[in-house]
Amino acid sequence: MTNVFFVHQIKHKKSDNTWDKGIVVKAAQDADNLASAKQAYHSYLGAYGYGNNADTDYVQCKITNLAGAIIPGCDETWSETPTEE
Repeated sequence: MTNVFFVHQIKHKKSDNTWDKGIVVKAAQDADNLASAKQAYHSYLGAYGYGNNADTDYVQCKITNLAGAIIPGCDETWSETPTEE
């Protein structure tokens, strides 16, 4: 059960001022779940971040393991406008 990863996904839609969020679980038996999680991570950021979607102005995505640790290099926030601390 150690080969389980969670892809945390958050985005804000400008058109109706709503937040979409979710966690995708990658836990297939005998699979490279980390590679699958990284593919989902990059796909989400590519589809909604960096100005690639005109209706999205904020995206946050990260991958964590069963212990809750963030996978290095897999934690990113993109925003059209600077966010307050």
